[in-house]
Amino acid sequence: MSKVLVTQSVIDQALGIVCSGLPRSQHEDSIEISGLLLGREIGTGLFITSALSGRQVSTQYGSELDENFMAAVAHQVATGKREDRIVGMFHSHPGVGIFMSRQDVRTLMNFQRLRPAFVMMVIDPLTRVRYRFFRYDPETETARPFSVEVIP
Repeated sequence: MSKVLVTQSVIDQALGIVCSGLPRSQHEDSIEISGLLLGREIGTGLFITSALSGRQVSTQYGSELDENFMAAVAHQVATGKREDRIVGMFHSHPGVGIFMSRQDVRTLMNFQRLRPAFVMMVIDPLTRVRYRFFRYDPETETARPFSVEVIP
């Protein structure tokens, strides 16, 4: 894959969604929040156009999107109610940094088997570098960060 483009509004959407998992008081813990990235493949590149989230089970240590939410989005794509396709996922690691857990790597690897251009965005809204994009590299069997081009 050559280039991945993402709009600043998509970054802002994803950051806003994951910030809903931040504690509202000092007596609460942050929870992880997940969502989908929608977009389209353009030649050998990828253009990410929106971020959305729905029902999920979220804890301090993980999140799982509701299968009915995932199925509804997939149905909207398949029936043409959404022009863009599911091209990636995002999730947060609030307060613990930007990295790919073993489960994150497995999830990314499995989605890339179905759609090779699939990407994962990991967000920590509490760190200086707030997000990073990852792709699975089958040669090294690791998830590697890569640069995206953020456009206005």
